[in-house]
Amino acid sequence: MSLVREMPVNALARHVEVTDTRLWRIVHHYVAKAITALNLKGLKAIGLDDTASRRGHNYITVFIDLDRSDKPVVFATGKCKECLTEFCAFIEAHQDCPENIVEVISDMSPAFLSAVEQKFKSASVTVDWFHVVQLFTKAVDDVRKLEARQSKLPDHTRWAVLKGAETIRTEHQENALLELVEQGFATVKAYRVKELLRWVRRAESKQAAKWRITHFLKYAAEYAANCPLLEPVRGALASFERHLPRILHRWDSLHTNARLEGLNGLFQAVRARARGYRNVENFITMVYLIAPRFRSW
Repeated sequence: MSLVREMPVNALARHVEVTDTRLWRIVHHYVAKAITALNLKGLKAIGLDDTASRRGHNYITVFIDLDRSDKPVVFATGKCKECLTEFCAFIEAHQDCPENIVEVISDMSPAFLSAVEQKFKSASVTVDWFHVVQLFTKAVDDVRKLEARQSKLPDHTRWAVLKGAETIRTEHQENALLELVEQGFATVKAYRVKELLRWVRRAESKQAAKWRITHFLKYAAEYAANCPLLEPVRGALASFERHLPRILHRWDSLHTNARLEGLNGLFQAVRARARGYRNVENFITMVYLIAPRFRSW
């Protein structure tokens, strides 16, 4: 079980001279045994997010207990449409009930948000700030792609504008950003809107955040007006405003989905190491196994 955490099952099977099918049976057995023994009594705050199980639109949904400092992953499923129904049944089977959940942190997916509000009626729903930044980062990239069809952008533009201000850029990327500014490309306007989110994020209270967001939306809407290439930015602003009540919960909450986003990177690294999983159940089993969830067997 320790070796499976460190190397692909197929490679381990060759090393220990047994079939990979037999090894998978062992792994599934012990992971299922640990899940059965899981006690969710006291579960109060959860974070959920999708992670790709293979190329294309194939995802699993992972749930974590936001109050656990260790072993945070509590549930994973490949049935994304029914994931919340499955999770509620899982909670009830492990000594708790959905009514005890007081906070859910999610992305801006309408399907997720609608289902969360139906299943966890006592919970406040927070859109994590990571997904706000992700929304505007995607808008910047969409503007770049649109503009690249009409004009020759400087080399190294992509990472020059996708990297945040705090991230070190190469000399080529810095030069590309300067050229974008000097020539007034639409891409750099989208980049400036995204970077303004930092000012909003630094608000020290919910009231201060409301004030900053009001000014941010007004300024950004005027700045992005009358330019067809900035339509993705206007779409991001509309989505931001639509989800504003849930975004503002961030200033009341003690939780974020940052740990889950970090775990997603780990899950994808394992998927890449194994060159993908044709069987989604195998990938889910590895998610349980490699996350800091089970320390001993």
